[in-house]
Amino acid sequence: MTEEHHPEAPQSDHLAHRAPSEPHPIKKSLWQRWMAWSGSFLVLSILAHVVLLGGATILVVQVVQSRKDKMKFTAPPPSTVGAAEHKVKPSKKTAAAAPAISKRITSTAANASIALPAMDMSSSTGPDVMASVMSGLGSAGLGSGAGGGAGMASMPVAGLTAFGFKGGGGGGLKGHFYDLKQTPDRKPTEVKMDGLTDTSGNYTPGVQSHLKIMDEFFKGGWDEKILQRFYQAKDTMLTYQVFIPTMPAIKAPEAFNVEKEVKPGHWIVHYKGTVIAPKDGSFRFLGIADDTIAVRFDGQNVLLANLQRMDSASLFADKTMPSKNDIGLYPGKWFQVERGKPYPIEVLISEVPGGAFQACLLIEERQPEKPYPKRTLQGMEGKLAYPVFQLKKGMPVPPYEKPDMTPPPNALPGWKPRERSPEVAPDPVIFPGK
Repeated sequence: MTEEHHPEAPQSDHLAHRAPSEPHPIKKSLWQRWMAWSGSFLVLSILAHVVLLGGATILVVQVVQSRKDKMKFTAPPPSTVGAAEHKVKPSKKTAAAAPAISKRITSTAANASIALPAMDMSSSTGPDVMASVMSGLGSAGLGSGAGGGAGMASMPVAGLTAFGFKGGGGGGLKGHFYDLKQTPDRKPTEVKMDGLTDTSGNYTPGVQSHLKIMDEFFKGGWDEKILQRFYQAKDTMLTYQVFIPTMPAIKAPEAFNVEKEVKPGHWIVHYKGTVIAPKDGSFRFLGIADDTIAVRFDGQNVLLANLQRMDSASLFADKTMPSKNDIGLYPGKWFQVERGKPYPIEVLISEVPGGAFQACLLIEERQPEKPYPKRTLQGMEGKLAYPVFQLKKGMPVPPYEKPDMTPPPNALPGWKPRERSPEVAPDPVIFPGK
């Protein structure tokens, strides 16, 4: 048989050794691996730094804020030069017991007026707040000054009432409150709130008993034991002037914190202290009251202004002294003082039947350094406005309030407008308290 020749067939492993669909992995060096991962490390590094910086920022803010909260600031001492103002939030609020006037407002014009801020007069820390009583001082403020007197500008008034300051202090007149209607153990006395007069026009038994007690007190040399027979308020007042315009009589018990125990009638406030004469000279007090104000100076009865007839009135008068001057003020006796010499002084104010109360104490120098200003009220032009008697410089006197000049429908012949307080000179006379 003839042997056929066939072309050589491909080897059986040709298919098995075809090129693979994916190349074989190539072994990389350490350097090549580092370079491959370096980008990732950079990103991680940036993220780590951002996290660290953020945490550090929060920590710093917390530490600073914590230290800031713990810091306490106090105002620097006042400077006598310049007018720099430091607004600092105090760590603890305190109330001043007595006013510290930083600025005084005065006027030389007799008809000038100064509007001062009204104050709340119903506060338990100071009924009739003399802040109110003295700055426009609300409806029950202290009297007024011609030309505005002294202003209330930056005066702390905590504890200040029309009857004085609550709490301690010095250099003023210390006042005690007495209720003649009850004994110290609060039993009733013969002094009753039975009006002013009976149908015959005579004083009621209650008024007669009240006047009898004051007569006994004045004739007895202002013996405090006479007043101590009656109910006495525990709280005392310290005042630097007695200048109380017309207000409800209940304001006195309120000021001494006895309004729950004492009805607004038949009460007495007795002030006592020592003053220093500012100069050599001759002076006299002038006063107006509803119902009573009396003054004893250097052991002598020198002023009595009251609405009721009293047996002891003769103790305060002399032959040359009129019962009233031409502007309705009661003048007192002239007395001499020597500069720098201390003098004891006592002032008694009293409400008799109840209702409205007023007591204003002024002073006149026989030969003042400059003339007193003229009054501005219609019908009083040309009359003098006298200064307020004070024991401390800077005490404010409220603006003058002119009364309604229109007579009421039932006005009697000779009717005159009634002032809440007299118009006064702008500059008080200061007898410093000791």
